[in-house]
Amino acid sequence: MSARLVYSPGMDRHACKVVVIAGERSAQHVRSHIEERIDAVPRLTRRLDPAPGPAAWVADADFSLDRHVTSRGALDDAGLRELIGELMATPLDRERPLWTMDVVTLLPGERTALVWRLHHSIADGRAAMATAQVLLLDPSREEPPRRPPGPAPPTAASAPRKAADRRREVAFLDAPLEELRRIGRAGRERASVDDVALSAVGGGVRTWLEQLGAPAEGLRVKVPVSVHLASDDSFMLIDLPLDHDDPLARLAAVTRETSLGRYTRRSAMSPRVFTLNVSHVAGPADPQRVMGAPLLELHWLAEVAHRRALRVTIVSAAGRISFGLCADPDSIDGLGLIADGIAREIAALGRAADGPRASGLVSSLGRG
Repeated sequence: MSARLVYSPGMDRHACKVVVIAGERSAQHVRSHIEERIDAVPRLTRRLDPAPGPAAWVADADFSLDRHVTSRGALDDAGLRELIGELMATPLDRERPLWTMDVVTLLPGERTALVWRLHHSIADGRAAMATAQVLLLDPSREEPPRRPPGPAPPTAASAPRKAADRRREVAFLDAPLEELRRIGRAGRERASVDDVALSAVGGGVRTWLEQLGAPAEGLRVKVPVSVHLASDDSFMLIDLPLDHDDPLARLAAVTRETSLGRYTRRSAMSPRVFTLNVSHVAGPADPQRVMGAPLLELHWLAEVAHRRALRVTIVSAAGRISFGLCADPDSIDGLGLIADGIAREIAALGRAADGPRASGLVSSLGRG
């Protein structure tokens, strides 16, 4: 196994949201659903202005949902993960609005997956969640859709690009949100859900390092401050202690780290300051439906950071919390080991908290 860190230039700053619902829905069904709602999210019909001068958003005169919402047919879970990895490595078309949605009919369990790529210039994590609620989720009661926050300022426009010579591997797992809350309440030092999730990520990396025969000494993580505060301009640096053998001791150390509140401005960050990006986006807590079908799973992925090989994106919604891992497979050999390690860390914390282990820990998408 390799632990090299490789930087691939020209990375696109797009994220991927994987929405898994019960039953079968065709791409045309999805288009009809979005067509009724897209007026509430006008940025999804705008493209970057190719004219010289400062970058600006302009209406796409040729906008068509047929180009943005396409069918991928039937795949199994492994095929879906492979497709997502390919999509994460493929730049969005700069001549069109910067989003796509691939509709995948999963064979096992009669499920449908909506693989939605969205550029960060359209929406960051919180705005993307608000956009998803307007565009996809069924309203819980009769009310007009609320327009999500506006897009971030566009970066300079560039010519359309073909996929670069690079690859991505993805893995997912999810757990009951209440289990992480229970673990956090059980310790002497009360831990938040974010603390437990960060500790679990540390446990996953520790498992991978042990398999490599590498020392598990520590891991500095960059966490957006918006996890704790209403700001997207700053980050918190957390040192995850990997050398403790006791999972509860590791969690207590993470809780102490987050309580220190070491914030730094985005502009002050250097590639040498941190090793891993971990972010958490909170969604609606209640059970949700999409196009009348129950929402089964929601996963979030983001492109790996500058000079990094792994990124972990956590999303909580409808009583579940998901860990989405996106990696450069040329640098991270054995991504499934990290995902398995996260699952085992949550289970170990649950046992140490002297409570029943939650059932259905790992999502049906699996970990490869």
